[in-house]
Amino acid sequence: MTVTAATADQRSRLHRRREFRRNLEGWLWISPWVIGVLLFTIGPMITSLFWSFTSYDIVNPAKWTGLRNYIDLFSDPLVAKSLRNTAYFAGVSVPLGLFLGLLLALVVNQNVRGISFWRTVYYLPAITSTVAYTLLWRFLLDRDYGLINHVLGLAGIKGPSWFTPRWIIPAFIMMSIWGVGGSMIINLAGLQSIPTELYDAAKVDGAGGGRLLWNITLPMMSPVIFYNLVMGIIGAMQSFTAFFVMTSDASNWGVPSETGMVYMIYLYRNAFYMFRMGYGSALAWVLFIIILVLTLFVFRSAKHWVHYSE
Repeated sequence: MTVTAATADQRSRLHRRREFRRNLEGWLWISPWVIGVLLFTIGPMITSLFWSFTSYDIVNPAKWTGLRNYIDLFSDPLVAKSLRNTAYFAGVSVPLGLFLGLLLALVVNQNVRGISFWRTVYYLPAITSTVAYTLLWRFLLDRDYGLINHVLGLAGIKGPSWFTPRWIIPAFIMMSIWGVGGSMIINLAGLQSIPTELYDAAKVDGAGGGRLLWNITLPMMSPVIFYNLVMGIIGAMQSFTAFFVMTSDASNWGVPSETGMVYMIYLYRNAFYMFRMGYGSALAWVLFIIILVLTLFVFRSAKHWVHYSE
C-alpha cells in the first residue's frame, strides 16, 4: 500500500515537471511576441495615458495638470470640426464599402473563364501603397487638369474644386472605394463557404435569385459582414495617411491644412507639430473611447442580425 502510494506520488511529481517544462517551452517560444507587445503596445499605451493628464512638450519634463487637457478638449472648436468630418467620412464610406465589397464578391463568384484575372484586378488596388494611390488621386482630382473633371466636362457637368471644404470629404469617400478589393476577397471566401445544398434545396422549392440572395446568401454571410463592419469602423475612424498626403501644405513644412481635417490629423498636428504631447495623448484616448463605444454597440446589435450556422 505504501509502495503504491509512493509510486503514485512520484508519477504525480514527474507529470508536474513535464507540464512545467511544456509551459516553459511555450512561453519561451512566444516570448518575442510578449516582449514586443509589452514594449511597443502596452508600454506606450500606459505612457500615453499618463501624459494625457500632464503638460508635456518633449523638451521640458511633464507637469501634472489633472483633467485640464480633457476639459480643454471639449471646448476646442477644431476637435468638434475634426469629429464631424470623421463621422461624415466614416458614416458614408463604411456602408458604401460594405455594399460594394459584397457586390463585387457576388460578381467574381461566378464560375466563368478568366474570372481569376478579374479577381486579381479588383484586389490589386487594396494592396497598393497608400501614399502612391493618394498621389494618383491628387492628380485625378485636380480642378483644371484632372481626369475626373475632364470626364464630367464631356458630360456637360462643370467639375467642382475637390480640395475645397465642401468637396474634400466626398473626394476622400470616393478614394475609399479604391481599397474595396480587400473587403471583396473576404466576402468571396464567405460566399464560397456557403453549402451549395442550401441553394439546391431552395431552387427545388421554386426560389428565384432574389429569394436566394435574401434568405440564404445574406443570412449566411452576416458573420462576414459583421467582421467587415467592425474593421471598417475602426479603420475609418483612424484614417490618417491618405488625408495627410492629400492635405499637406508644402509651404508650411508639410503640415496638413485644416481643410478636410479629420480627427487623426488634428491629433498629429498637436502631438508632432506643436509638440503638445499631453493634449495629443488626451485626444488619442478620447478616440479610443469613441471607437470602443461604437464597436460595443455593433457587438450588442449583432444578436439581432448576425446568424451563425450550426
